[in-house]
Amino acid sequence: MKTIGQQLLMALFLGLIVPVSNAQPTHTGNASTEQKAFDVNLFLGQREKINLMLAVRQPRRVTIRLKDARNAVLYKESLTKIPASHWRKFNFEGMKTGTYYLEISNGDQVVVRRIEVGAIPATETQRFISYAN
Repeated sequence: MKTIGQQLLMALFLGLIVPVSNAQPTHTGNASTEQKAFDVNLFLGQREKINLMLAVRQPRRVTIRLKDARNAVLYKESLTKIPASHWRKFNFEGMKTGTYYLEISNGDQVVVRRIEVGAIPATETQRFISYAN
């Protein structure tokens, strides 16, 4: 009787596991994520620097442009057609206060990130205190 109960439990357990182990991902209908030629990520660095991380996924030429508010190109670079990860650092120290645009494109896909450079008026001396254990 004990082995019949164990066999019944095992059959029930396998009946639950087999459909899950054969599960296939369903199409979510979001075709834009499947067709991205590249991914862009920006983050702040130290002392008015912005770091650009660029992952090129398809073998197409990607162009990086930095433009000012008047659409004048301040920096332009064309990357090779080889899929790879790229890292660039942009130094905004000494740049005029205003709006800048970082444009990454490959002809079909265009990503534009707006960068604001502003001056904070000094009203009083600011200090900080830190400690370590």
